[in-house]
Amino acid sequence: ELPTMSSKKFIVNQDELTIGTPDELSDEQMEVFQKCIHALKPWKKGPLNLFGTHIDSEWRSDMKWARLQRGIPDLEDMVVCDLGCGNGYFMYRMLEYSPKLVVGIDPNLHAWLEFSLFQRVSGVTNLKFEYLRGDIMSSLPGMFDVVFCLGVLYHTPDPIGMLKDIHKSMKGKSTLIVDCQGIDGDDDIALFPKKRYTNMRGVYFLPTMSCLQNWLRRANFTNIEVILSEE
Repeated sequence: ELPTMSSKKFIVNQDELTIGTPDELSDEQMEVFQKCIHALKPWKKGPLNLFGTHIDSEWRSDMKWARLQRGIPDLEDMVVCDLGCGNGYFMYRMLEYSPKLVVGIDPNLHAWLEFSLFQRVSGVTNLKFEYLRGDIMSSLPGMFDVVFCLGVLYHTPDPIGMLKDIHKSMKGKSTLIVDCQGIDGDDDIALFPKKRYTNMRGVYFLPTMSCLQNWLRRANFTNIEVILSEE
C-alpha cells in the first residue's frame, strides 16, 4: 500500500508537475505505485513526473497555463476556485502564488482518483477537491476571490446560467478567468454543433469573442479584459 507522505521533491513552478523521487518508495511500494498510475490511464492533464516516472498526458496543460500566466491576478492568501479542475494540475500550479485555499470542483470520478493520488503523496493541505457539478457554485455565495473556468463553458447547455452561478459564488472585489473555445468573427453569435465538434463530445455553444463578452455582461460581470485570443 502507498504511504501517506510529504514528498521530499515537490516542484510546481515548472511545466512538469513533479512529486517525489524514486528513493522515497520501497521496491514493494514502487510496484504498487506503478500499478496505480497504469490503472489511472488515460491521464488527461499534465505533464507529470511522479516518483521519477514521466507521464505524458493527453493534454499539454502546461501550454495553456503559460498563456494564462500573463493575466493571473495576485493569488497570495486568496480563496480560489478551479471549476472543472480535472485531476488538479492547474490547482498545483497555482501553489506557486501562495493561495490560502484552492477548491477544485468536478463531477469526474476518474479525475478525483488521480487528484487523490497526488494528495496522498504530496502532503499539500490547502487544496481541496469537491466531487460536485458546477451548479453548486450558486450555493457558495461570496466564497471566492478568484475563479478559474478553463475549458468548461462550451461544455454546458446553459453558459449564461453557469456564469450567473459563478458570479454568485464570488466576493465583491474578485476576478474570473475564462478559457473558452470559440469561433472567429465579429458577429454576436455562437456555433451550436449538431453532435460532435472536431470529434469532441459534449460541446454545445462555441461563441465569437464578442458573444462571449455579451454572455459575461448578461451574468453581471464588468471590466472585461481579453488576455489572449487565438485565431
